[in-house]
Amino acid sequence: MTICAAWIRRVGKTEELVFCTDSRLRKYGSWDANPKIFTFERSDCAICFSGDTLFSYPLMIQLKNSIDANPKMETRFQRLEVFKEILVKTLNRLMAYKSDYEIPDVNFLFGGFCWFRQHFKIWQIEYSDSDKKFFARQLTNGIWKKGDLPVFLIGDYLDSAKHQLISLLKTRTSFTERNYIDMEPLEVISAMLRSPHLERDTNCIGGPPQMLKVYKSLNRVPFGVTWSVKGAQQTTLFGMPVHSLSGFPYPIIDPLTLVITNSNSYR
Repeated sequence: MTICAAWIRRVGKTEELVFCTDSRLRKYGSWDANPKIFTFERSDCAICFSGDTLFSYPLMIQLKNSIDANPKMETRFQRLEVFKEILVKTLNRLMAYKSDYEIPDVNFLFGGFCWFRQHFKIWQIEYSDSDKKFFARQLTNGIWKKGDLPVFLIGDYLDSAKHQLISLLKTRTSFTERNYIDMEPLEVISAMLRSPHLERDTNCIGGPPQMLKVYKSLNRVPFGVTWSVKGAQQTTLFGMPVHSLSGFPYPIIDPLTLVITNSNSYR
């Protein structure tokens, strides 16, 4: 299974949309180097998933193939809301080719910057058992009960993640005084993945965190993440260790210190 977070981060006078997940797929064992954040040729958005790999990976790959094969979608011709509807219709078309009936155990977080509305939008795409189809609902109210906090979570151990996140935010002046959110969701997910009791208590998640940002410039950039893998400190990308940093084109973040390096070399 998975833990996924998407949130709108305030950076000075502007904002950016951040996606973060763990990297574990699990069946009879665990596999900790798997991408869970996906992009399209269209560069103003991204999508991540949680749920049964039997459903999530075929759906994600065919969704990506179908979208990337349409030039009109690549150019951001459609508004983000229209593109979201195309995603949902594509998912439902794919389910029509499945012979036996099973309820798809999968959820998606899809979001990006809408050039038409000039703000970030995030949707959760999930399956309705009663209607026998996928549908999308826009997420507007985050986890903070006292007001709007644009942090959205899907996957496993959500109560624990929300509790840890709210506890951390209460210690941050930027949040308590101005209601700004920075990289706290990444810090919480990283702490959960570093837990010494992970394999005993929360073994549905694991591996390095993976992260991607979407900017108001209608571009998205994946980040390398520094993480301890098999006892050695390594840079990972979408969960997989990068064996050579020569020419590595993306920024690299250390989730413990939040220090970003290699930030001037990506294209």
